[in-house]
Amino acid sequence: MKHKKRILFGAVDTGYRIEHYTKYIENHFSDKLIAESFSKYILPSSQYKVNYTYTCPIDKTHPLLLYAYSSCFFIFSLFRYDIFHFISGETILTRKLRRFELAVYKLFGKRVIMHLVGSDVRSEEFIYWKEKNIKKFLAGEHSVERNLPWQKKLIADIEKYVDFILVSTPDLKQFIRNAVYYPVLIDLEKFLNEVKPVPPSRKKPGDEIVILHAPSNTALKGTVHIHEVLKKLKDNPSYNIRLILPGEKILGTVKKYAVTRYELFEIYKEVDIMIDQMIIGWYGLQSIEALCTGKEVISHVDKDLERDLFPHCPIKLASVNTLEQVIINCIENIYNGSISSYEDKIDWVKRYHTIENNNTPLLRAWDITNINE
Repeated sequence: MKHKKRILFGAVDTGYRIEHYTKYIENHFSDKLIAESFSKYILPSSQYKVNYTYTCPIDKTHPLLLYAYSSCFFIFSLFRYDIFHFISGETILTRKLRRFELAVYKLFGKRVIMHLVGSDVRSEEFIYWKEKNIKKFLAGEHSVERNLPWQKKLIADIEKYVDFILVSTPDLKQFIRNAVYYPVLIDLEKFLNEVKPVPPSRKKPGDEIVILHAPSNTALKGTVHIHEVLKKLKDNPSYNIRLILPGEKILGTVKKYAVTRYELFEIYKEVDIMIDQMIIGWYGLQSIEALCTGKEVISHVDKDLERDLFPHCPIKLASVNTLEQVIINCIENIYNGSISSYEDKIDWVKRYHTIENNNTPLLRAWDITNINE
């Protein structure tokens, strides 16, 4: 009789990973693994609809009730699950109890995976410095501490107690020994069914070019710098440009998400060029989604990370120094038909950013080949 192990995903769902990973296990390894999930954070359904096995939203639960629930759920989980796959440094108990929690898992012989995504171990102070001093950074000045004390403590805890560490951007490997880069993935079938993209039609010189920049965080994305370049181009009589800049309404505030994901899905259909970010130094899910709708995508990748790009990457690389010219090149390429085809972009995403074709690090993390039968 086959022995099925249980895996718990939690306790946050950065990048909409949990549903994706759970579905993959159910479709391919249901004879070996039973996947369930727990989340402390629940997005509004207008933002994106996701489902979890267990939830206890920290923003809607009284602190005493939250503490009691988390404690009980921790004990319950300790005897129910064999593998814990945590995301962004968040575990079942509070951050103050994280070291204790991880030590208990180790004592009980549980397998623990930590999946880090960026702001959990990369200092926001560094990103804010980088945004304000981006030209100095590009010239080689790196004067700000990249990890805060609480982040260094998280890294120390992870390195001591966790069995497998995944990072979703390659720059994070410099902070954590033995971390494995595993890219952001897209559930391509679900995305295409929800968006129903239409391959872009050929445009001729003088036709309107629609450019989108829809940041999830204006500082991380370098929105101020992007807007400066776009508004300058908008006034250029040589081009017929329309801008979609939903980030203007959150610029200078602490709010996030210029639009909901469902609104973004509709906007993708009418744009020609999507600009992801000019600060963080790597591309994200929005770049991948825009490629899946056939758009030209522009993003900044730090020079020392370009070696980590997958072959034949269709994303156009730019910095604040080169963004204007890169946009102009994209416009000219759209007019003369020399851009990558919709099919080529989809094929690249399928090859490198779907779980069906890029799963080796996950299977190693879950120790899938060593599950007893």
